[in-house]
Amino acid sequence: MLSFCYIVRMESSKPNDPLSRFALAIFYVNGLLMRNGDRLTRSIGQSSARWQVLGRAGYQPQTVAEMARDMGHARQSVQRIADVLAAEGLVTYVDNPKDKRSRLVALTPKGKSVLIKIYERNEEWAKQVIKKLTIEELTKAADVLEKIGATLEAENAAAKRQGNK
Repeated sequence: MLSFCYIVRMESSKPNDPLSRFALAIFYVNGLLMRNGDRLTRSIGQSSARWQVLGRAGYQPQTVAEMARDMGHARQSVQRIADVLAAEGLVTYVDNPKDKRSRLVALTPKGKSVLIKIYERNEEWAKQVIKKLTIEELTKAADVLEKIGATLEAENAAAKRQGNK
């Protein structure tokens, strides 16, 4: 689908099929969110990628593999970021009661302080954006994205069960 999506994008301004159009819109918005995250965090020595790992660790300690899967990133790239954050004292690795081979990434007090600063900056930015959108629009968009996510997740699981990784 994506290779077709890119070919169509190159030939015209918009793809014909709704799923490709949706995918391109998601990629576009994701890029904008990442650039904004980089802008919000740059002055405190962070980035969107680092924010994602800090946020996951702050929500609950997780393995690097769990974080990578949830964020849709390669485990190795998340591991690299987690190692840098650990070296800076923002996260720490703790024992995993479920699996002794795979440690959990947990937020340190220093990491919590950085994450709070990021969230404060993000909250100010979000207030400005929300003035331009309605709560109904955002709620509907989130509901539709969650439904599409569940549909795609079910498709991936079915393909995996059939051996079509």
